[in-house]
Amino acid sequence: MGMRIGVIGVGIIGEAFIRGVLAAQPTARVFLSPRNAERAAALAAEFANVEVLASNQAVLDASEWVVLSVLAPSAPEILGALRFREDHRVITLIGGYHLDEVRALIGPTATLARMVPLPYIVHQVGPLATYPLTAEVEAEFAGLGELFPAPDEPCLDVIVAITAMMSALFATLGGLVSWADAHGLSPELAQRFTLEFVGALLYKAGTLRPDELVEHWREMTPGGLNHESMTALQQAGAFAAWSAAMDRVWARINSAGK
Repeated sequence: MGMRIGVIGVGIIGEAFIRGVLAAQPTARVFLSPRNAERAAALAAEFANVEVLASNQAVLDASEWVVLSVLAPSAPEILGALRFREDHRVITLIGGYHLDEVRALIGPTATLARMVPLPYIVHQVGPLATYPLTAEVEAEFAGLGELFPAPDEPCLDVIVAITAMMSALFATLGGLVSWADAHGLSPELAQRFTLEFVGALLYKAGTLRPDELVEHWREMTPGGLNHESMTALQQAGAFAAWSAAMDRVWARINSAGK
C-alpha cells in the first residue's frame, strides 16, 4: 500500500508537487482540500487515486503525510482552524514561513520539514531544497528530483533567494533567442543552439571548484568578442543590477512575517 498524503492548498506548486509524487509513487493515495476547486477536481478526474474531500480537516484525518501549500497571508487563518495529530508527518511549502512559525500554528507533529520546490518537480528533475532532510523524508520524496539538504534554515533562505532569479534567467535565454531571430536565424534553430550552448557552459561549470567558477569569466581573449560583450554589460551596470536584485529579494525574505 502506498503513502496517504493530503495536500492543503492546490495551487500551481501544489499541483506540481502532487504530480511529482504520483509519478514517483503511483500507488500513493492523495487527498485534496476543496480550495482551488477547479484544479483539484481536474486532478481527481485524471487520477483514480486522487480524491477531493469535503474540508481541510477531512484531508488531515485521512492522511499520514500532510503537505501545506497555502499562501502565506492565509496560513494563520487556515492552519489555525485545523487539528493536527501528533503522528502527522508534515511538509511545508509555504513561502516566507519558517519552521517555528508553522509549528506554532499546527502544534507538535512527528515530522516537520520545509521544502522549496520548483515547478519542474512534475518531471522529477532539478533540486528540491529541504530542511531538515531526514531519512524518513528522503525515503518518501526522493523520486521528486534531487533532494538538496540545506545545513540549516538560514541557508535554506539563501537557496530561496537563488530560486527568485528563475524568471530573470529565462528572460536572458529568451532575449538571446529573440535577438538571433531578429537577425535572421530561425527561432527554432536559435533556441536549439542557445540551449546546447548554455548546457555546455553548465557542464564546464560543474567541473570547477567554487573559487574557480567565480573567476572563470575572466578566461577570454583581450579584445575578443567575449571581451566586447562583457565590457558593454559592465558599462551598463548589468552585473551590479543582478546583485541589487538579489539584495532586494534577500531583504524581502528577511522581512517576511515581521
